[in-house]
Amino acid sequence: MTDVVMNYLVKAQDLVPAEYGYYALVTAITGVGLAKAAGTMAHPGSKMVGKLELVGAILLLMGPASLGGFGHIFAIWSILVAMGMMLAIKPRAILTEAMLITLSSKILRSEWGNVTHDGMTQGMSWETAMGASIMTGYVIGTLTMLSDRFAPNKAGAKATPNKAGNVKRTKRA
Repeated sequence: MTDVVMNYLVKAQDLVPAEYGYYALVTAITGVGLAKAAGTMAHPGSKMVGKLELVGAILLLMGPASLGGFGHIFAIWSILVAMGMMLAIKPRAILTEAMLITLSSKILRSEWGNVTHDGMTQGMSWETAMGASIMTGYVIGTLTMLSDRFAPNKAGAKATPNKAGNVKRTKRA
């Protein structure tokens, strides 16, 4: 099953040239990350996801030589953790997340063999690193959703009836 999924992932990665995928990923992650970090998205954990996406975009723009040669790998790990969180928080956005995961994994696959620190990259495959990043994000996202369900952080006062007698609720801050 895993081999079939990875074969389809590699086929999807090969549809887009690496340079176009890189620019598309940076543009999408920067735009969406800024909106989420500003708090304009209505789901819990959006600010944390947005900040992770922005960290990933900044590290991608810094180049692969940053952080001792791990610049792009840390950037992609950050983005994949954010995508895992989004899969847990907002499962309806699976198509968007799948596209961003595909673009991110293409960069991770291309950078994995180029890293000068062979001890780490020979110890695991890029597929394992990708899966671990997404699952870490999924666990964090699930914990975020559970904490919001059991201890919601809702701003505002009590619900008050309006002129028609209906209960008017205040908006979230």
